Amino acid sequence: MKAIVGFGFFLLFLAGIALVALQGRQMAQRNMPGGGAGMTGKSWRPTVIGAESMPEDSGMFVQFAVDGSVEGHGGCNSFSGSLEQSESRVAVGTLAATRKACAKQVMQRETAFIAALQDAAQFEMGGGRLQLLDGSRALLAELVAAEQ
Repeated sequence: MKAIVGFGFFLLFLAGIALVALQGRQMAQRNMPGGGAGMTGKSWRPTVIGAESMPEDSGMFVQFAVDGSVEGHGGCNSFSGSLEQSESRVAVGTLAATRKACAKQVMQRETAFIAALQDAAQFEMGGGRLQLLDGSRALLAELVAAEQ
């Protein structure tokens, strides 16, 4: 029981570190024209989260459905939740996730990915890319349309 509680605190600690790192990083974004209509109905694979490039074979993806649901995989665990979107604004609700444990690096990437999704307040699209931005327009994550 102590191991489970300890692991839970470890995940919360990692989420806190990811949140601080993501919010503290201001990155320049390319201007990406287009609205959010193309955001839904596709699977998106993160290529960058914060300042870290993601490997193509990470197994990470997110899909924003037309019905307002979100589902995906963080590399270790599956997650799902809700989405509110209008114009260039976006809000992902609290995401529920499975609770498998994986290698430390995989878990760190997953924690950062979920934090980026939940912290996103705005988005920009263009050229097959989707950028998730926080309220001050700092880049949280860049994603590409995944091959289906």
